Amino acid sequence: MDFFLHLVVTIGLWIPISMGYTLLFGKGQVMHFGPIGVSVACGYAIFVTLGATGSYIAGIAMGILVGTAVSLIFAWLALRLENDGLGVMSIAVHLAAMVIVLNWTDVTRGALGIPRIPRMPFLETLPMFALAVTLASLFWIALFVWADRSALGRQMQALSESESFAKAMGVSRAKVHTIAFVLLGLAIVSDNVFFAQYIHLLHPNDYHFPTFIFLLAIVVAGKPGSMVGAVLSSILLVLLREGLRFIDLPISVLGPMRLLLFGVILLTAVYVRRDTLFPQKRTV
Repeated sequence: MDFFLHLVVTIGLWIPISMGYTLLFGKGQVMHFGPIGVSVACGYAIFVTLGATGSYIAGIAMGILVGTAVSLIFAWLALRLENDGLGVMSIAVHLAAMVIVLNWTDVTRGALGIPRIPRMPFLETLPMFALAVTLASLFWIALFVWADRSALGRQMQALSESESFAKAMGVSRAKVHTIAFVLLGLAIVSDNVFFAQYIHLLHPNDYHFPTFIFLLAIVVAGKPGSMVGAVLSSILLVLLREGLRFIDLPISVLGPMRLLLFGVILLTAVYVRRDTLFPQKRTV
């Protein structure tokens, strides 16, 4: 039963960020490779503040503030750089965030991470934690499905197909992309609030590029831009990843094998969807 609830929690944590990322990366065709960079900033903002104040309210407020600020920085970069330039710059911002975390040891404890993170009083038992994560996940599913089917989703697709035509119809790229970046950032804040509580630890190893590769594999395998695909892919790939725990191999072998497996899944998904990975540019 505990393992089943663990699966529920893990799937519930991946769904919001994968839906937010498929809206931006898949439907919007924005080469944003920095969601884990936003995540590391949010995570440390929340739990450094919690350690200093002892208040989850202050920690979550700081996480929202930092998550929104970093998301707005990425949105600003997206409006001023070409897609390939944004991709490179977003990776650079992620690396910069990791450098700060690893070297600002007086605040972040560097490579040691922040241990013994307490859970909120009503989340101390695993069933209650799983219920809270599920409710949060359902909220984000409803929000992103609504966003996808609203004018925001249609405008993002119009911008991805032909920015000049979209602008001629009165679509503001700055407004649409900023909203999408902020929505993804807030979903990331939600995930960080739960994740570190769940494992009682905030550690920089959880924010390296293998985490981003797994997120990208979810979005590409589920069909970029598809909300249903993001949910189903999150469920299936989390089940696959957690199922690998039962393979009787040393951790030194299992870790690289897991990364290689999801790299192969990502490569295969990109190859299969090479003609339809992104919306086709309209021509006249």
